[in-house]
Amino acid sequence: MLRRISEFSAGRRSKWIVIAAWVVVVAAVGGYSGKLQDATTNENEDYLPASSDSTAVIELLKERFPEGRDVDALVVYQREGGLTPADRAEIAANAREICDSGFKELQLVVSPFDGPVCTGGGEDATAEAESSGGGPSAVSEDGSTALLIVKSGLTDSDDIKETVHDLRDLTPSPDAGEGELRSFVTGPAGFASDAIEAFEDLDGTLLTVTVSLVLILLLLIYRSPVVAFVPLVVVGIAYTIVAAAVYGLVEGGAFDVNGQTTGILIVLMFGAGTDYCLLIVARYREELRRYQDKHVAMAHATERTAPAILSAGGTVFAAMLVLTLADLKSTQSMGPVLAIGIAVTLLAGLTLLPAVLAALGRRAFWPSVPSFGSEQAQPLGMWRRVGHLVHDHAPLAMTVSLLVLALGAFGNLTDRGSLDFGEGFRNDPDSVRGQEVIDTELSAGQVAVSNVIVDNEPAQIEAALTALEGSDEVESAQLVSVSDDGKLARIDVTLASDPFSDAASDSIPVLRDVVDESAGGGTALVGGLTAENHDTETTLASDAKLIVPLILLLIFLILVVLLRAVVAPLYLVATVVLSFAFALGISKLIFEYLFNEHNGDPGLATFAFIFLVALGVDYNIFLISRIREEAVKLGNKEGVIAGLERTGGVITSAGIILAGTFSALMALPLEALFQLGFTVALGLIVDTFLVRAVLVPSIAFQLGDRSWWPWSAKRGEATRPSTG
Repeated sequence: MLRRISEFSAGRRSKWIVIAAWVVVVAAVGGYSGKLQDATTNENEDYLPASSDSTAVIELLKERFPEGRDVDALVVYQREGGLTPADRAEIAANAREICDSGFKELQLVVSPFDGPVCTGGGEDATAEAESSGGGPSAVSEDGSTALLIVKSGLTDSDDIKETVHDLRDLTPSPDAGEGELRSFVTGPAGFASDAIEAFEDLDGTLLTVTVSLVLILLLLIYRSPVVAFVPLVVVGIAYTIVAAAVYGLVEGGAFDVNGQTTGILIVLMFGAGTDYCLLIVARYREELRRYQDKHVAMAHATERTAPAILSAGGTVFAAMLVLTLADLKSTQSMGPVLAIGIAVTLLAGLTLLPAVLAALGRRAFWPSVPSFGSEQAQPLGMWRRVGHLVHDHAPLAMTVSLLVLALGAFGNLTDRGSLDFGEGFRNDPDSVRGQEVIDTELSAGQVAVSNVIVDNEPAQIEAALTALEGSDEVESAQLVSVSDDGKLARIDVTLASDPFSDAASDSIPVLRDVVDESAGGGTALVGGLTAENHDTETTLASDAKLIVPLILLLIFLILVVLLRAVVAPLYLVATVVLSFAFALGISKLIFEYLFNEHNGDPGLATFAFIFLVALGVDYNIFLISRIREEAVKLGNKEGVIAGLERTGGVITSAGIILAGTFSALMALPLEALFQLGFTVALGLIVDTFLVRAVLVPSIAFQLGDRSWWPWSAKRGEATRPSTG
């Protein structure tokens, strides 16, 4: 079947049919690809695990409470030396103007000096306003800082961003001169708005950086403008189709996607897609020296490389589909998006690329045109020397490689905390600056209250309030509202610590135990942003216990089918797992001691594992499949050396390009993506230059034909292992 596909894609007439088909498809759907970014949603609540208490609280607030799930915007006013009477008058004027400005879903405005100024939700909002005075002080002890609270029931990203933008226009500038009144809009709404803005330009920035980087690397590697542009055009067409398809699925309600998923889609498609294209391009250049006819050369090149490319892509595709089993919805929705991306990339690489290269022929490699009958130019000799060096010192090469990787893996023993909302930005938006002021001058917990839902029974409410206020984790607790049916009550809790900190997250299980015990078997749920962060971290950890072993098993089975062996797949999987542990450990040490970043993204280990193992094994597949092909003709020793010689240049190029595309994530203003990009790029470099070039060949040399047990590399039959 692969032969027929290869011959059709590279056929004299059929290649034009293939090219025309892709052009028609991209022309038909291309207009929708640009709408994908607008269809993303980045609210935390859309991606929480369905089974968590915080998700249950959100649903109850939306469905049964009149105010819904409120999203507070906090305006922090500050003047060094103390707020003046004029400042107080300006704050009061701001509060009144907010009330009169027609903000969407406005529920309550609370002035730091005058209390509730206006309500927008009827009797229940009035009741909430009357209870609003029992919380922490809204004015600092030295009188320099005051907090204005704007409560709303906004849920739409655009509405939240618009409200925060209007608030920032209405209030004093955060960059006012020394000694002047300044203000910061923070709180859940402020953080949400700044996160939305960070994600809005993410795809465009990432696409520009990624394409530019890949183009530069391809030009340096091939020194041919045509060969440099062809893979980018092929992958670009595939990406356009995928973006349009994902947009259609999102609009059809199949799933939601966030900015992180669409950003990783770009990196994965251009990185892995370019790698697959490079393998075909390199083999095509070889075959053009063996065959006069460019169509025959292209058909042979595609047929020879297709099994390795399909297996490599299949490992990534399978790994991405495993993500759909996750409980965390952000991970769950990432799976099908990335799987679709890889599937279309593979299809384009095995059909469109051969058709385009067959149409261009030898001219594609100008100015270094490979002529029929000529010898492959060096530096293949360099990789032959590396192969002989590793062969002559195989035990030492294996021992040193394993020692280096193991020592790096010890970095995982570093105890690092989790990024909070403020640390999630690599710049300092207003929300972060405002949070820092609240942490220093007021009660840190005011940035985002936690929501407790209990039965609307006086005894249970009293017991919950007493238990919460007696907890060291809580600064204050207030009864806020009652559900529409009168059966549930909402208590808002101001934590004693920064609600986005590790300490606050760790306090959630304690609060849940306190509330549950006070409820005596009744309703007892704790939600809010802090609880959502805690539930997200907990679910990430539990998802990893399912995802990691399943991905390893699927990759192992794919390798068994590809190589028709058991031993080689075992050490191929083991080596990439070890390189992942090395990359994660070294990255943690670098973040801690070089970048002075003491906290890490909770999902870093899981996502770094997924991409490093799935993509890292690609290079082992490219190498080992060529080794097997050469071993049939030359025997184990020369087969390993020839495999390393023939794939050394292309795998090194592919590794550098893929590492470069993931490093593009480091150009974004989000710390989680920066850390992911750095870790995956480092791991890919280690895979390329240490695991694939030294460790895997050294193991293959020592095992000999036993690598292919229970089959023989020479006969393709079951056999007893030899030591040759």
